[in-house]
Amino acid sequence: MFKTTRELTKQYKEVILRILFTIFVLVIFRVGSFITAPGVHLNGDLNGSNNSGLEFFNLISMLGGGAINRFSIFALGVSPYITASIIVQLLSTDVVPTLTRWAKSGEKGKRKLELMNRILTVPFAIMQGFATILGLQSQGIISVDWSSGSGVGPAMFYYFLVPMVLLAGTMLSLWMADQITNRGIGNGISLIIFGGIAANLPFNLAATFKYWVGPDSNNAVIFQGALQFALYLLAFLFIILVVVFFNESERHIPIQQSGSGLTLKGDKSSYLPLKINSAGVIPVIFSSALITAPMTVAQIIQSGNPNSGFAKFTQNYLSLQSWVGISIFAIMTILFTYLYAHVQINPEQMSQNFQKAGTYIPGVKPGKETEVYIKRMLNRLSTIGASFLTLVAVLPFLISKVANLPSSLAIGGTGLIIMVGVALDTAKQVKGRITQHSFLNYKEQKVSQEHLWS
Repeated sequence: MFKTTRELTKQYKEVILRILFTIFVLVIFRVGSFITAPGVHLNGDLNGSNNSGLEFFNLISMLGGGAINRFSIFALGVSPYITASIIVQLLSTDVVPTLTRWAKSGEKGKRKLELMNRILTVPFAIMQGFATILGLQSQGIISVDWSSGSGVGPAMFYYFLVPMVLLAGTMLSLWMADQITNRGIGNGISLIIFGGIAANLPFNLAATFKYWVGPDSNNAVIFQGALQFALYLLAFLFIILVVVFFNESERHIPIQQSGSGLTLKGDKSSYLPLKINSAGVIPVIFSSALITAPMTVAQIIQSGNPNSGFAKFTQNYLSLQSWVGISIFAIMTILFTYLYAHVQINPEQMSQNFQKAGTYIPGVKPGKETEVYIKRMLNRLSTIGASFLTLVAVLPFLISKVANLPSSLAIGGTGLIIMVGVALDTAKQVKGRITQHSFLNYKEQKVSQEHLWS
């Protein structure tokens, strides 16, 4: 067994080093999430409160990697970058000609768009940091003790210092995410978010168990609560299996090469795989990030004017505790699913590539008809994928409204979709690198054998 392990370690050394590097960076991020920002005193726990006014911070916590619960230097995580990416991507869809031209100009254009994302991240991080300070202070979660001798200084300096610390934490988070993408395994930003959600999962399960089985419960209540918790776990696992099934489901469209003749029954035929959910987890991330934008402004306005009409409007119509807010979140998720599915697949580009390669779909003319056909199939599949994605994303809020359960304890949600999607994508990347490494090893062995015989 030890010999086999040693051989595997030697054979896949690069893949193992990449996995270890990814784990190392994620551990550093988690350690940093326990370092509270200077001058800030925690008076409460974000997870332990069911106050709907903290909903904005729960969304920031999920997108930021869960570090806001201790108001750490990584409190915002990568959430400002995600907000900036949404805006740049929306503007590059034939809204701003320059950005549209960059989006269509290959790798060079992508680098320019990425630079634009990083530049816009700075003001969004400052704004979100300022809103977070004001909002958590008004909720009594954090406070500043000016007599503690912490050396923070006057109030105006404090409101400048902490947002700068949070901005630095965001930029450091992005740098670590880039290191994972370049030197590790998987998408760094997605894994940063995944790490925060996964780290909070045991605490959420423990809170769910305590909700049904209290410390002062009698034997009958404990038995009933334990049974409810067991059913909750079974339902949780069932939803994970359903999410995996929908993420992996594909529609195979047969394709053929010009001059290859008809494919006989039983022969292996080529096909174009179109996923039911081609957009992946991006729509729910975009919807969650976008719905926090007006909440950010509302938190800043509410700190100066508690009776602000805009703050009340966001609380009544954009909060996920209201039916209107749930509906808006669902509509945004559906629209982003259609939008990002077409961004990922790009039927026009695919039709052009088919023509250049002499490939066609049987029964469909090359060119415009092929583009229309792919668009139609993509829209049909996205209808199913968007409906499922939206249902799972809003499920906790629906259960909270109907069954009067805290939304943090309900099954499903954006966090679950992100966890499953990122885990599947990372596993595929690991498998791909192992396959690539095996192929290179086989090629080297074949070359060495040919050299030996010659």
